[in-house]
Amino acid sequence: MTREQEKLVTANMGYVVTLARQYRSDILSTDDLVSEGAIGLMKAATKYDAQRGKPFVTFAAPYIRRSIESAIGKVATDTDVRSTDESIPVGSRNNYTLLNVLEDVDAQKADAIVEEESLNDQMLSCIDVLNSRESEVVSRYYGLKGWRQTMAEIADDMGLKRERVRQERDKALRKLRRAAKRKL
Repeated sequence: MTREQEKLVTANMGYVVTLARQYRSDILSTDDLVSEGAIGLMKAATKYDAQRGKPFVTFAAPYIRRSIESAIGKVATDTDVRSTDESIPVGSRNNYTLLNVLEDVDAQKADAIVEEESLNDQMLSCIDVLNSRESEVVSRYYGLKGWRQTMAEIADDMGLKRERVRQERDKALRKLRRAAKRKL
């Protein structure tokens, strides 16, 4: 590699990092993606002709992307894929499978559901201390009567400013805390 090509590579490594971050992957770390992108950048530097008038970054981008995508594809095809219902360890006759240890990150936890329902019941039992606007804001914000809404959605529906909704929510929560302490 010539000194000029080395300068191009060094000056554009930040761009490689930016592109590598776009390819976040469970298969390869960001460092590995940057390394693969650097290989593509070096290949582009050896083929670049400044006489053609195209900026180097524009010329190098496809080389960098191809190099990163190729590495991800290669690792993905080399990965040992297992069925989630296959026994662990493989070949054993037990009933322990990957499904036993995989967590559904989108599913709400059972204790969280119970806690939320309990909190909703407590709030509903104390909600009579609130005026109608405070009651409406709290019910919508915490989803006591259906789905939750953002402060912006509540403000839009009720014809208020978002800041006013926040103030009403905070005032209502203070009242609810005082009421709950009295009931305890």
